[in-house]
Formats: sequence, structure tokens, C-alpha cells
Amino acid sequence: MKGNDIEEGFWVFVSHSTKDFEKVRLVRNALEDSGFRPILFYLKCMENENEINELLKREIDARRRFILCDSPNAQASKYVQSEVEYIRSKNRMYEVIDLSQIDINSLDISQEVIELIKPFKRRANVFVSYHYSNREFAKQLEAECLKLGFKTWDIDFYDGQIPGNAPSATWNFLTRRSIEATLDKGYFIGLISKKSSEFSVKEIEYALELDTSRTLPVIIDDIAADQLPVILRDKQILNLSYISSPDQKAKAIVEKLISFDLENQYK
Repeated sequence: MKGNDIEEGFWVFVSHSTKDFEKVRLVRNALEDSGFRPILFYLKCMENENEINELLKREIDARRRFILCDSPNAQASKYVQSEVEYIRSKNRMYEVIDLSQIDINSLDISQEVIELIKPFKRRANVFVSYHYSNREFAKQLEAECLKLGFKTWDIDFYDGQIPGNAPSATWNFLTRRSIEATLDKGYFIGLISKKSSEFSVKEIEYALELDTSRTLPVIIDDIAADQLPVILRDKQILNLSYISSPDQKAKAIVEKLISFDLENQYK
């Protein structure tokens, strides 16, 4: 994720104990270097417990991405445990980083912390497969995903990074590698329309072969059952052909994506 890709959806609420400051600071730095905006609270200025709780709850309500910096100190902190309980109650996704895996005296500590946040970074990735005629809707879906903390990075991939005259073998190889990389913690959305090409169907088929729990085929047109690609007829598909509004369609896809993320939270 590049610095100029930072969006509102990539603010990250970091739940932690102040007693772990040195290690948490390293996690914060790694997140910032990766293009995220970590939010950490050190509330020494407040003494009213109710005031603190309400402030933290309002901040959690406003965010979609969360990291728990887990440690004995965090497990003993009533504030941290209260934050985690509230995050769960709001059906929010969060990643756990085990601070015991950080050795402050390690010479490679920066790289080690970067490795620890990789699962979090990967979980935010979404690959959207679509026919070129659905490009505008794909861009709208990208914007909706960003609002809720997902980064759809293939929009650029399809938009000129590979020459149009590149050999199909090169295209297929790079596309497959991209799908594989995304499905390592992330998600694949396959948009199915009347104009879906053989290539887009093969992309969906390949994603389903890799991981059905992270692959979401979506019908966005009014397609008859016998027009649906044979390979997809026995699969679980999100049918949104009955929704006429592109905006509502995009929102429905992201809502389903969020439920996928909750189901896969600890995998």
C-alpha cells in the first residue's frame, strides 16, 4: 500500500497496555511505514472511568480495523479487556499480535515486527475480478470497500500495468499469482454479468479451487440459470441481480465481505 493510497478506512484502533509501550511503539511504527494510521490512547489526563469508557467506545464505533497487542499486561488490563469485549459486541474484525514474539534486543527487530503485522495487512486485501464493461461498477465497489477498511488493488492491475498485447500465458501467470497472494488472508470477489468473459470465469474458478471460504462470486446482472457458467451452477453465489441501484449493490457486496471476514477471523 502506497502512502498516497491511505484512506479514511485505514485508520487502525490499537488496543494495548501502556506497560507495553516500547513494543507497542514498534508495532505503531511498522503500521505507519506500511501506510496505515494507527490510533493509540494514553489517557493519563482522565481520571473518570466512565468518561474514559465512553470516549473509547465512540472511537471504536467510528473505526473498522482493530489490532490487539496481546500480552500478560494486556490480559490484566481492565481497559484492554473492555475494549476487546466491546469490539466483539460490535461485530468488528480484529487481528491479534503476540507481543511476546518481539525481542527488544534483536538486531532485526524492525523486520520481525513487519512480519508480525503481515497477516493484518493481508486481511485488508481484496481482488475483484470483472469484465471490462463493468469497470465503473468495480471502481464504485473499490470506494465502498475503502470506507470499511478493505483495499481492492487489482483496479490498477487491470488498468494498464500489463500491456494489452502481452502473451495470454504471461497474463494468466501474473493473474494467478495475484489471486494466490490475495487469498493468503484476503478475499476474492468475482463479478458475474451477461458480458463475463472466459477469462473472468476462469479467475473465479481458480479462486474457488484455492479457498471457497474467501471467495465470493456475485451475480450483478439478470442472468438466467442456463446462462450461468456451468462451473458455477453448483456453487454458493450472492445474487444481486434484483438490486437496480449500483450504490446499493456495492454496499450489499461489502456487507457480505464483512461477514466473510468475521467467519475467517481466527484462520
